[in-house]
Amino acid sequence: MSKEKIDRSEAILRKKRNTKKGLQMRNKILMYLYDISDMRVPTAQIADNTGLSYQTVNYHLKSMFDEEVVEKFIIARKSFWKITGYGQQTIKKWLEKNNQ
Repeated sequence: MSKEKIDRSEAILRKKRNTKKGLQMRNKILMYLYDISDMRVPTAQIADNTGLSYQTVNYHLKSMFDEEVVEKFIIARKSFWKITGYGQQTIKKWLEKNNQ
């Protein structure tokens, strides 16, 4: 049984299993947050703009929060998310590598 190679990306987590599908979903979420890095956005807006389900986005955001890739803000019992400086640095490195 051959294992499918997972391309290195900005969404690799140290504490979670990194499957190809999970990486693709985290890539979508992080790229969206990177594009609007000056804003805090609710989970539902991230789901709407990435085409992923609310539950999927929420799961991956919590995983990335545990590794300090995203920040969580709670306002009026609603979760808002923003990419951290660490998250932005990893994306920039990945973009530079893939645009060459």
